[in-house]
This record gives sequence, structure tokens and C-alpha cells, in this order.
Amino acid sequence: MDGPVTFPAALTSLPAVAQWLARQMASLAVDEEWRYALDLAVCEAAANIICHALNEHGNCAFTAAFERQPGEVRVHFTDGGAPMPEGAIQKAWNKIGSDSEMDLESGRGVMLILLSVDEFIVERRHDKNFTTLVKRTGY
Repeated sequence: MDGPVTFPAALTSLPAVAQWLARQMASLAVDEEWRYALDLAVCEAAANIICHALNEHGNCAFTAAFERQPGEVRVHFTDGGAPMPEGAIQKAWNKIGSDSEMDLESGRGVMLILLSVDEFIVERRHDKNFTTLVKRTGY
């Protein structure tokens, strides 16, 4: 796993997150659709951390790390912000494909993440959020 990179809790960090991810994915033998899906999920996860966990507090930050494993990659985020609401991931799963999907004022980012990666894991330990996105490579 590459060492963690720290980003400020500001939406202006999203281009830097995308550039960092592109560098991490550069040597992967995957197609553009795969890259786009992971990029979308990572940027949505980062935006959720910035906006919801850290409330865009400029003096706060979060870390990201990229890990290559046989058959998959993992992107790990760590932040010290507010926890994800209980049941938010299951609620998003339940909304995918339903008529009420379009009625959501929030939660679309979580749905996009779920549709773009193979696993989306959010854990709260020691007053920190640990978010992991897993995308299988097929090799």
C-alpha cells in the first residue's frame, strides 16, 4: 500500500484527489470504463467526507491511501469527522432502482459509490471514520 496522502477538507481538494488517483491507476491494466467508475466512487466518497463528515472545515483534513492486491484495488480514507448516519448504506441500496430514487435530496453520492465499486465499507473506530472502496480488476 502506498503511504497515505493528506487533503484539506475543502471541495477545492477534489481535483487533487482525482489527480492523485489517476497517478495510482496509471500502471493498472484496466479499461477506461473501470477507471471512470473508480474515479467516480473515490471523488464521491471524498466529497461526502468533506461535506458531511468534516463540514468543509478548512482546518480539518482527511487521508487517502491506494492499495493494490491480487485481483483488486482498495482505496482507504480516514477522517476524524462526524460518523455516517446509521443505516445510510443499506438505505441507499434500498433506493437503487426504486421510484423513490429520484426523490432523494441526499444520498445520491452513496448510491453512485455502491454502483461503481464492488465493496463500500465504512467503519467507526476510536472516534475516526475508516472508509474503504474495493474494485476488482479481474486479474
